Amino acid sequence: MDENIKKHMLKTGTTTLGIVTKDGIVLAADKKATYSGGSGVHYIAGKMEKIKEFSDDIILTIAGTATFALRAIQTAKAQIKIKDLREKKKSTIKEVASLFSIMALQSLQSGGVIGFLMAGKEDGKVFFYRIGADGILEKVDDYHIDGSGMMHVNAILDTGYKKGLSLDEGIALAKRCIIGSSGRDPASGLGYEIWTITPDKIKKVEDKTWKLD
Repeated sequence: MDENIKKHMLKTGTTTLGIVTKDGIVLAADKKATYSGGSGVHYIAGKMEKIKEFSDDIILTIAGTATFALRAIQTAKAQIKIKDLREKKKSTIKEVASLFSIMALQSLQSGGVIGFLMAGKEDGKVFFYRIGADGILEKVDDYHIDGSGMMHVNAILDTGYKKGLSLDEGIALAKRCIIGSSGRDPASGLGYEIWTITPDKIKKVEDKTWKLD
């Protein structure tokens, strides 16, 4: 990759996470984006939405090289639309997640590291997948964290998560995690957004932006 392009590549740094509750799934992410640099990172004076709506039934978080991740989402939307038209049926969440796993591995081979947490609703059920930068696709039944804030969030979720959490408890736990990582991880912060995925709807429940001093 050209060194000048690499120097100015937009990255998320980030803390993204998903929590499985008895009522559905909670997805959360911070809002800080950074530019890469040979001697460190330089924070941009603004925010970035890291939870993206893929379709009416699927949303996903992005982590890693944001430039590559956003391009992967655009490409996947086009490919899934063509697939659905050709096969005359709607792709499943698992099929969409599988396509993203291929793209993640291809991106890694091209020098861009990207990862996704994907949640969606289908046939009265909810599904949560993690898509690693190495292309590994895994269905998640409890919780998962991605991004540079992971080390600061692991302990909070390890002690705060339990099976059978309500959706409101999951939202409160997710908020605690994002705020905690934003205070310690230099690449996370500027605010957060929290979404819920239940069998009947996908909804943004909180969207906060913190003013820069």
